[in-house]
Amino acid sequence: MEDLYKQLLEIKPDIILDESPIDNMWPMMDWLKGCADHSKKRGGGEAAAVLRYLEDHRAEVLPYDIKGRNDYFIKMKFFEKEQVYGEACSAYFKQPSANPTAFYLFKLIEGMGRRFGFHETKDKRTIFDINSPLCDVQVETYISLIRQVNKALFSLVPEFSQYERDFGKMMNFHARRDKAMISNILNYNSRFDDKTMVVLCGYFHRYALIKGLEGSQKKHGFSLISDLGSSDKMPQPKNS
Repeated sequence: MEDLYKQLLEIKPDIILDESPIDNMWPMMDWLKGCADHSKKRGGGEAAAVLRYLEDHRAEVLPYDIKGRNDYFIKMKFFEKEQVYGEACSAYFKQPSANPTAFYLFKLIEGMGRRFGFHETKDKRTIFDINSPLCDVQVETYISLIRQVNKALFSLVPEFSQYERDFGKMMNFHARRDKAMISNILNYNSRFDDKTMVVLCGYFHRYALIKGLEGSQKKHGFSLISDLGSSDKMPQPKNS
């Protein structure tokens, strides 16, 4: 996360918004240290870059993700259910009798995932590659295809219909998260007038946050800089 650290040095934010639940009960510094420890395989991730920046710079780090995120994930067991569904797909498509259209669609989304997904330690793209309009288009297209392909799989393969309801709940929750995060960011913008703000967001949420914030710039009095490769990336007051 050396590139992120250098970006923080260049931008010198007054506020750093972290993608942690807005009702997070953990002290922020403890939370960041825990996240950095969890992400040791990729250099401590964003949390390590923020902690390093805070060693000799003043900035307030605040949470902005949807209220109750962690508890909801635990309650709904999304990770476990997603794994079960994935194993069911893997077993089904090894059968010679697998529906050929479903098989093609499954392989299509697998290929898209390898090309446009995010792969933790294996991902060789830079922070500039990921924080770009091109990547936003790729991710939005990939997520749209995930919805459409799974909708088709539930219809084409009767064995998969049992997973449809949970899949819908998961996708709806992520949509609610996006809306909540946008609302929380705008609330912070109102609180911290004439401050430079950096928003750290997950790979699969970036495009939705940008879309939600772009149309609010004039009304809420801020400028949004989303392309790190642009020549005008340095923030200018009011809020950036």
